[in-house]
Amino acid sequence: MKKILVAVDGSDASLKGVKAAFELAEPLGAQVTLVTVVPPIILPGDAPWAPMDEINRAELQRAERVLSETLAALERSTLDVSTQVLLGPIAETLSQLAQTEDFDLVVVGSTGKGAVTRVLVGSVADRLIHTCLKPVLVIR
Repeated sequence: MKKILVAVDGSDASLKGVKAAFELAEPLGAQVTLVTVVPPIILPGDAPWAPMDEINRAELQRAERVLSETLAALERSTLDVSTQVLLGPIAETLSQLAQTEDFDLVVVGSTGKGAVTRVLVGSVADRLIHTCLKPVLVIR
């Protein structure tokens, strides 16, 4: 295993996923890539009054902060760690990145919500394991 992709969203669950990925990567000397995906913003109707450029810029800055805070929360390691911020539907964007950049493993944290909650609000982890052609490790 040479390349591990880790989804990061700033939650405690994603921090657990990052820690688990580091534990797997260290003995193997694998490269770890932390990725935050900013989903598309959908506004009701035609909203010409919405400052979409400002909103998108603020979301991208928030994503960069999430990655910086995640790295700061971790102990120093000898791993080769890179970060990326991407735009798009979260699970599908992670799946596409994993495939195009030939990652060996995708790690995602999950809060472990029940089936009803997943049906009502969805689950990135659930969607990812159904769309990703690479192995997915879900950490709870």
